[in-house]
Parts: sequence; structure tokens; C-alpha cells
Amino acid sequence: MSIQEYTIEQFFPTEPWLEEYQKAIDADKTYAKSSEGWGVGFNGAMIFHITNIPLAEQTIGDLPDELGGLIEERFSTLADDKIEQIVTAAPEEIRSDVYAREADLREALCEDLMAVSLVDSVDYLWPELEEEVPSLIIELIDQLDQYVVNGDTVYAFIDLYDSECREAEVVTNLDERDHGFVIRGPYDEWEDLVSGNAGIIDQLMGGAMDLDGDMQKILQYSDAAVRLTDIAADTESRFLF
Repeated sequence: MSIQEYTIEQFFPTEPWLEEYQKAIDADKTYAKSSEGWGVGFNGAMIFHITNIPLAEQTIGDLPDELGGLIEERFSTLADDKIEQIVTAAPEEIRSDVYAREADLREALCEDLMAVSLVDSVDYLWPELEEEVPSLIIELIDQLDQYVVNGDTVYAFIDLYDSECREAEVVTNLDERDHGFVIRGPYDEWEDLVSGNAGIIDQLMGGAMDLDGDMQKILQYSDAAVRLTDIAADTESRFLF
């Protein structure tokens, strides 16, 4: 796959990824059969509480290589006068930092952008630069800005009911949507789960993840829980951290 073919839907834990996961759940006959009755007479909606997202330590340059490649590839196509226009339009402090770098203007601008922390990336971009940054990067920055709360947390809501997933969205707090279960764990454990390198029942029973809700219900529908993990592993996924 060329870097031009990557899309926002492939990147976990974005809302577009979650929407693709919902589609995969609803298309899966094995899950439908194993989850018959789930949520009937009780609230089967879940929140996946993802903690310890390493956002604060990351810069744009720390994103996966294919994303940095998008930026470098785009900047390499810009004419010299376009690069100069972008830098000239930058806020004074950023413009001074770019000119102070010991590199030609194109390389200096790229280096300065790559050094920006993901936390500060929304505030760093100015219109002339944002227009030239690949749209996938802008989408990812927007997702991080909207949905990572308290600096390191994402809440993904999925409404599971009687063989289907009725809704899936990223929310900004636990109280935003009514739910019956919360599965909580650090980002690296979720990455193992979504990669197919761990099983949800083992994670819960072994303490790698915590459950707020009725564990007996999860065990009663353990085949459905395992299938949800398998579907996540089969959903095309790339990881930002």
C-alpha cells in the first residue's frame, strides 16, 4: 500500500475507525448468533475506556513513518516561492524559529513542524500551512484534539443489543451516554487486543483490564465477547503511538 492510500478509518482509536468496527460487527453472522439476547432486559451498551495514551510525549515527527512520509512528500512538491510564502505568513515566533534553523527553508519548515508536540499541534498550524499539510494529518490532529480528554484518555461508546451494534461513537466523558458496562485499560493493552495479540476474557480475568459491570453477564456471553475481539483484530488498524 502506498502512503497516499492510507485513510483516517484505519487509525485506532479514531471515531472513523470505530464506525468501521461497528459495520464489521453488524456484518458478522458468528457474532449475531453468539450475542442473541445480549442487552435484552439489561443495558448492554459499553464504553471502552482507553487510558494512558502517550500523547503528551509525542511530536508530529513521532507519528508512524508513513504519516511523516506524507508530510515530507507533500513539502517536496511545493515550489520554493510557495515555501517562502508559507513561512512569511507564519506567526512571528514560529517564523523566527524556522529562519533560525541551520537548513534550507524547505527543510527548516519541515523540521519545525515535525518538532511540534501533538498536544500543541492545533494551535501551531496557521492557515497557509494547514492548506498544504496532507488532509489525513489534519484529520488525525482534529481527532486527537476533539476526543483525547484529560491529556491521555479516550472513551469509545458502543451500543450492543440483541445481535447488533446500534451505535458507535467516541464520547468525551463516561456520563455522556447511558451504558451498562465499562471496560478500562491502558492504551498498550488495547493495542494488543485490537492487534489480535490478546483476548478480552484473559485480559479481564488476569487484571490487565478492569470491568465496571456484571462479569457474570460477560462470561455468559463469552463467545460473543471473544468474537468482538476477533472482529476488532480483523478490522484494518494502524496505531498512532
